[in-house]
Amino acid sequence: MRIFQALRHAALAAALSLGAAAAATAAYPDKPVRLVVNFTPAGPLDLLARLVAERASRELGQTVIVENRAGAGGNIGADVVAKSAPDGYTLLITTDTLATVNPFVYASMPADPFKDLQPVALTGTFNQVLVVQPSLGVRNLADYMAYLRQHGGTYASAGNATPGHLTFESLRQALDLDVTHVPYRGTAPAVNDLLGGQVEAGFLVVPGVLQHIQAGKLVPLAVSGAQRDAALPDVPTIAESGLAQVRDFDTSFGYLLMAPAGVPDEALQAWQQVLARIYASPEFLERLAALDIAPTFGDAQQAAQWMRTRAARWEKVVAAAGIKP
Repeated sequence: MRIFQALRHAALAAALSLGAAAAATAAYPDKPVRLVVNFTPAGPLDLLARLVAERASRELGQTVIVENRAGAGGNIGADVVAKSAPDGYTLLITTDTLATVNPFVYASMPADPFKDLQPVALTGTFNQVLVVQPSLGVRNLADYMAYLRQHGGTYASAGNATPGHLTFESLRQALDLDVTHVPYRGTAPAVNDLLGGQVEAGFLVVPGVLQHIQAGKLVPLAVSGAQRDAALPDVPTIAESGLAQVRDFDTSFGYLLMAPAGVPDEALQAWQQVLARIYASPEFLERLAALDIAPTFGDAQQAAQWMRTRAARWEKVVAAAGIKP
């Protein structure tokens, strides 16, 4: 958590230091801003987008309109933004997988996230939790490993190349586990079959399974990030399992605000200042916590570094697993 706090504090200080004089002379924005979400409504990314849009509209003095353009793992919405005028009036909010996973999964992409788009900010990170059926009789990662070595097993995900699939595959490769992937079309059907016993386990987003954990219908074994999840403070991280193969395990994923390549500095600075104020608001942070999103705020340079580092990691995992859309 100290790393995340240091990152956020550094970014906030940098954004605020851009100066009131620059803000006073800026003409941007003088019309509504379109914020494209490249996944379906009502998911965590969409809810984050609407929360940011609501606050940014107040700060900018112009309406920020959220528009969902889902499909192809986020590629469709990204292409819409990449082909928009680079004037700061069309932006993209996306999971980092657009840049860190998709280039290695899809044979071709309509827009190159590293060339046709540019990062504006890192706007949060999220964990997943490894949950299993109570009938397995396991209570920690070591027990689960022993179970798999004796019986093999299955795990659910929200679909091929989704964070849950990638995280479980990363764990499988690290620990040489005998477990079969069962992809679903979304978190809800994956959870339903997990509850019904059709599959035995899954790395799933915490809000999607929290009520079932609390009801004793699913057993949480570990969370995927470097830090424990605020909603599940008693559940250890994978790295805390004590297993040497996963002592540095961290598959937290991020949310990115991006713009068409070549967007004016005026627009970037405006968004840096706005986001700095938004992410300094206790009320906003409380609403992020309700979505189980860590307030890992980073400026454009920090977002770019996040993209590069995570892409290098996932390229290896995807290649070893042969993951396809």
